[in-house]
Amino acid sequence: MDNQLMDGLMAIDLSAREMKIVLYVAKATINFSAGAQRIPATDIAKATHIHPDTVSKAISSLLRRRVLFREGGARGDIGVCDPKEWVYVVEPKQTISSDSAQIVRIGQIAKQTQTDESLLYSKKETPYVNLPLEDITSPPKLDEPPVEPKRDRKQPFGLTQILADNPYQVPEQLLADWLAQRKAKRAAVTATVWATVNVELAKCADAGISASDAVTEALSAGWQGFKASWVINRVRDVRQQPMPAQSRHHGFADRDYHDGLIPREDGSYAF
Repeated sequence: MDNQLMDGLMAIDLSAREMKIVLYVAKATINFSAGAQRIPATDIAKATHIHPDTVSKAISSLLRRRVLFREGGARGDIGVCDPKEWVYVVEPKQTISSDSAQIVRIGQIAKQTQTDESLLYSKKETPYVNLPLEDITSPPKLDEPPVEPKRDRKQPFGLTQILADNPYQVPEQLLADWLAQRKAKRAAVTATVWATVNVELAKCADAGISASDAVTEALSAGWQGFKASWVINRVRDVRQQPMPAQSRHHGFADRDYHDGLIPREDGSYAF
């Protein structure tokens, strides 16, 4: 931080909240040599743990004392003035006697009194009206129709839409299982995806594989995508697997092992 700025901060009488706001603006502008920046009150409030309304009021006070400046209105860029321009001493406000006090009816009291103190100081010597809230929208005009909210153009696509476009008559249960597998893999199913699957099913049909068998193979393999070449190769590999060889050692139970032997008295046999 510049020594002149540090001397000014030590000399001026600011509240703790105002001091935190000045330090935040100085960090965002002077420390990065970025000049004046558009800094929303919500960003300052989040960093300093001060309510956004309180931040706006504190900024108004700092603008009046020319510690900060703003260019371009209430939402313009904000920066730190030269300490030579700061108002170090603030005159106490004069109390208004009961005789000259202004009577205001209930219901007409605004959230923020519109006084000369609400005019903000800028580098261009042009006062701007303080707007404490960051997002202020103008009321709709009477002669304009109300603006309807935008509708969600994304139409849902699920089992109902798939069954409506099912040229190869895939069973409903297989389609439900396929959708559940896609959902488990966090893969969305859209009209474009289903149209691509139908194209691949046509290729499977040309290769002599029914759509039901193709979807069943995809479910068994746990595929997220679906390609006819995958199904064709998988079915071909299963068909080309060699059958287990039969053992030549058989017929032992039907063989007479006593044939040609001479029985003995003790029950044994001899040649």
